[in-house]
Order: sequence, then structure tokens, then C-alpha cells
Amino acid sequence: MLSLKRGLHSTAQACARTKYTKPKPKPRSRPNVRPPTQTTHHSKNLSVTAPIPPAASNIVTPDDHPLWQFFSDKKYLRKFDELDNDSRAWTIPELRRKSFDDLHSLWYTCLRERNVLARENHLLKNDMGSNQDSYEAVAEKIRTTMWRIRHVLSERDWAFQRAGQELGSQKELFLKEFEHDFLEAPAAEDEESFEKLARLQHSVFGISEYIDENTVDRAFVDGMKYVATLKLKKFAGRQQEIQSLLEESEQSISDAGEAFVLFTAENTEIAVKEACDVVRELRGKNNSVSRYDELDTVADYVKQLAATQVDKTSTTVA
Repeated sequence: MLSLKRGLHSTAQACARTKYTKPKPKPRSRPNVRPPTQTTHHSKNLSVTAPIPPAASNIVTPDDHPLWQFFSDKKYLRKFDELDNDSRAWTIPELRRKSFDDLHSLWYTCLRERNVLARENHLLKNDMGSNQDSYEAVAEKIRTTMWRIRHVLSERDWAFQRAGQELGSQKELFLKEFEHDFLEAPAAEDEESFEKLARLQHSVFGISEYIDENTVDRAFVDGMKYVATLKLKKFAGRQQEIQSLLEESEQSISDAGEAFVLFTAENTEIAVKEACDVVRELRGKNNSVSRYDELDTVADYVKQLAATQVDKTSTTVA
């Protein structure tokens, strides 16, 4: 029978060792060792100085620092007798006589002062444990002024909306009367009628006869559609193709691209007929302008037309 017995602890460790766990022998010293090619740039005589504790004396704040706006004359906390306790809030009749810029400036002046008072009141209540209400009383007066500024601005905004509604109703009535007179004028008075139309588009919609002088906005696009529709209605009774296009459009031009073609056409029956042919081509190609892209698209059309007119003028002069 094979007899087994426990070996000593040192014997077990020796058996478990491998060539990777055995310690490597110390290398032999070399007689010729090359010196290092680089030396350190740090000084060998360095000494650690004592830390500088933060204090108000070693902290410099520039005079134009934005946080100074939360302080009154760069004071940590004003005394009670330094507060403006004798002033009162602005009244609504006084504010009504102020312009919008004055009210705007007064609002931000009040806002800045309320921020200063809020900081000082916080220090007084939390850091000093005082129950004084002097800062809150002054802040309440300023808050009353700010509330009254908003009241006056609300009055002006409401009046502006009411005026716009009344002006809109009068504008629609005026355009209907002008359209009736424009369409009822005989063909012999076409030149005079279109001169009145040019004055109307400038006075009501702000559209100048010189295309490069216009600013493309919503009023420009609406006026352009109005003029294009009037041109179709003017010559619809004289030309069957113009009449058919007007009927297909349900008596109104709503697409900005089509309106631009008719608007820029000459005020003659032949020119409007040619513009109608172009509109039919656009509809055949399903080339329409979305209402969301009207302003940008019409602005590009105006730039292209103005550049074309400049090229024609330079060619004629040359």
C-alpha cells in the first residue's frame, strides 16, 4: 500500500514555485553608463510658502463688475436713514404722459432697486435677525409703481387693438368701394384708373412703383394679391381666357407666385393675357407657393426682378 504523509510547509511552497515566481538575480554593475540626455528644468532649491488666507484685502473687484448692480453705492448694507422713505409711487395719470421708452427705462430702474432692497432685506432678516420693515416698505412702493406701469401699457395695448379693428373694418369698406369704381370705369379711362390703383397700393399697402424700393412683408403680399385680382377682373369682360382663369381661381388670386406674375405684368389687356398663360403653365406643373414660404419666396422674386431691370438699364445705356 502506498503511504502518504503531509509534507512540511516550506516543502509545499517550494513545490508550488515556478520559473515566474522565483526572484530574479540582481544584475551586474556596468562600468560604462551613458549619462542622461535631458536634465530637469525645475530648480532643486524649492521651498513651500505658507498659504494665503482669502480676505477682502487681497481680493480686487473691478468697478464695472455686473454684481455691483445689486449694491447701492457699493455699500454692504445701507442704514435706515439712507433709505428714500419720503418718496411715493408714481400715479397712473403721471405714467400715462410718459412715452414707451420712458416707461421701459423706469421699469428696469425699479427692477434694479428692488433687487438691491431684496438683498439688503435678506441680510437684515437672516444674518442680523432684525424685524425691521423699512426695506420692505420702500420695496412695496416700487412694486406699486411697476404694477401701474403694466396697467398703463395694458391700456395702450387694448387701445391699439381696438384702433386696429376699427381701421380694419374701414379699410375693407374703402377697398370695396374702390373696387366698384375701378371696375365700373370705361375702357377709355384705363390709364387714369390704373394711376389711381398705383396710388392706392402705395397708400394702403405701402407698395412702391419701383420694385427695388419695397420691403416684402405681409402687407406687401396681401396688396400684391389684391392688385392681381383687380387686374383680372378689369380685363375679364374683354378677354374670354382671362375670364375663364378668374372663374377657375374662384374670383380671387390666392397663390403668391401667380399673384407676382400678374402684379408685375403691364396694365394692358395683352400683357395680362400673357400673364394668364404663364399662370396656367405654373398650375400645369403644380408649381405653387406655400403660405408659410410666401415672404421668402416673394423676396427672392423681387431681388431677381430688380437685378434684371438693372441689367436692362445698363445694356440700354451702353
